[in-house]
Amino acid sequence: MKDTYLSPEELVNVHVGRRIVLPSELENKLVEYCITMDQRYYGLRRQDIKHMAFQLAVRNGSKQPFNQEKSAFGKKWL
Repeated sequence: MKDTYLSPEELVNVHVGRRIVLPSELENKLVEYCITMDQRYYGLRRQDIKHMAFQLAVRNGSKQPFNQEKSAFGKKWL
């Protein structure tokens, strides 16, 4: 453990866990798109959403740990 003191305001901004792949803005756009498609009765498979996440990351220059199949991976990510 570090012997440094962080205020509650600073602790709120500390990121723990896995590295963020998509910025919140892009992730929100992906969520909105999925909801819109659902409302139009156009179901998206997990693989469809994972492929779109990969495309968003590449087109926006995000460093992404996705695989060579051009798709996000893992159920936990989704």
